[in-house]
Amino acid sequence: MVNDVDEYKQVLLAVLRAHTDTAVSMLRLVNRCLPEKTRSIRIIVHLPQDADGMFTVMLHLDGPDLFVLNKAISDFRSLFSVRIVHGAVTPDVPLFDPFDQPFSVNDAIVDIVMVWLKEVWATFGGMNVRLPVTIEGEDGFGSKPTMSLAV
Repeated sequence: MVNDVDEYKQVLLAVLRAHTDTAVSMLRLVNRCLPEKTRSIRIIVHLPQDADGMFTVMLHLDGPDLFVLNKAISDFRSLFSVRIVHGAVTPDVPLFDPFDQPFSVNDAIVDIVMVWLKEVWATFGGMNVRLPVTIEGEDGFGSKPTMSLAV
């Protein structure tokens, strides 16, 4: 178990960076089928109530008729997701006892995902249309509430 926040962030960033190509591919696919009525893009780090190290990074389109907008990108919305597959954590990120954490795991996750997404966005190069793009941690987690990405 990782007990130091800086060590955890380093381990998590390495795992995230190993999935950069996949995230960039998903962004390219979203870019191809982005609905015309999209007004902005929010990338949200979804965290469970039990701060155990599990999380998902997902795109959310904003504009009129959210259901229709997000359905158009439904196959490409997930940029990263930690799951249990056949009894194993996939990808292999450190997990924590939600009742005995050495630091705020959810804050650390959001902070490092923001660093990673900034790198991913730079590699991706941006959408074909100029839209505001923000990253945020669910329920206000992270040391800063949101981060804007260059359009």
